Amino acid sequence: MHDVHCHIHETPATLASAFDGDTVYCVQATRYTDWSSVAQLKEEHGDRVVAAFGIHPWFADRVESGMIPGSWASELRLLVRQHGGIVGECGLDKAARSPATGKLYALEPQVAVLKAQLAIAHELGVPVSVHCVRAFGLLADVLREAAALPPRIMLHSYSGSPEMLRQLFLKGELGARVYVSFSHAVNARSPEKTRLSIKATPSSRLLVESDLHDASAAPLALSRAVDMVAEANGWEPDEACRQLAENARAFFGVLN
Repeated sequence: MHDVHCHIHETPATLASAFDGDTVYCVQATRYTDWSSVAQLKEEHGDRVVAAFGIHPWFADRVESGMIPGSWASELRLLVRQHGGIVGECGLDKAARSPATGKLYALEPQVAVLKAQLAIAHELGVPVSVHCVRAFGLLADVLREAAALPPRIMLHSYSGSPEMLRQLFLKGELGARVYVSFSHAVNARSPEKTRLSIKATPSSRLLVESDLHDASAAPLALSRAVDMVAEANGWEPDEACRQLAENARAFFGVLN
């Protein structure tokens, strides 16, 4: 199985348990300062880790303020090339607030930094993992207006409506590139909406993730995400595992 989106580099004390089995973890950096931790985890665990390097929308304003150096884009390209990685976590968030100010994160730097990361993913020919909260219309506009798109785009822990999924992301050129991922941690909060979103997604475009920081909890969370997908589609667990593993390999560009 592939846990297509997690942050287990942030809890190194729990890492050993995650690698007892045979799960492959796509470990997602979220800010410039944790890229080295993800790179180190990839170097230590090889094929058991897919490294993802990106700037999360919560930290996009740090580019504008200079807290993240101007060389970030060239460094991102280099890390993705060096580690056979992908771009992520990036995206848009209209709901989260800064703990420091209590204000919503500014949208303009989020859009600018997302566009830059989409361009890098296209340039390198690698997939991208996208965070989106209450900004699906804007995300669809950004993707449609892009001069060129990454080969594959994952909507991680998708929390929008099934109608929005069908209308905005699963038709036309976007529909040929978009994968939709679900996590128990996020999507179990809205079980009926999640069930309908899973059913709205083509079976070949479904992915699952833990979206967790605690590596010791990730395997169970991933199993619960598989169960959600299986139950929504009326699949047996083994059938769900086979389909989801095939989908993950296709998303990451693994041919065998």
